[in-house]
Amino acid sequence: MSVYKVKVGEKEYTVKIVGEKEGALEIDVDGTKLTVSLESLEKAAGTQQATVSQIEAKKEEAKPVAQPVAQPATPPPPPPAQQTQVAAGAITSRVPGKIKEVKVSEGQSVKRGDTVIIMESMKMEIEVKANKDGVVKAIYVKPGQFVTQGAPLILIE
Repeated sequence: MSVYKVKVGEKEYTVKIVGEKEGALEIDVDGTKLTVSLESLEKAAGTQQATVSQIEAKKEEAKPVAQPVAQPATPPPPPPAQQTQVAAGAITSRVPGKIKEVKVSEGQSVKRGDTVIIMESMKMEIEVKANKDGVVKAIYVKPGQFVTQGAPLILIE
């Protein structure tokens, strides 16, 4: 029996190939038994990719599988000892998400409509634009940081 780790998007699955029957593979995906028939198999950039033509879930008496014990989530790091003072009029995040890129630096001149930050929220990139002509006075975020809705991002004066 072959066992593979399969990543779909950000989720990872354990896939066991149980057997082959009538040109289809019988597999177990994290405890769910499936029959899969494949149309083609290609090698691309050192990985194997398959086009799945049919997936048929089988309701079978599944043998109990030992499930991993859930570990408590790691608590978020404590807030920094020194809190950043946020000036009134700062551009704030309209949605919660992750900062992908800060496209400006403090002291840089910007025009209204210039992209100053790129965020990712729900797998979509969001361009945060300058709300007025001016100079970037403060940047409150850095790439990789997660922000909540309403969090201050940047101050332009």
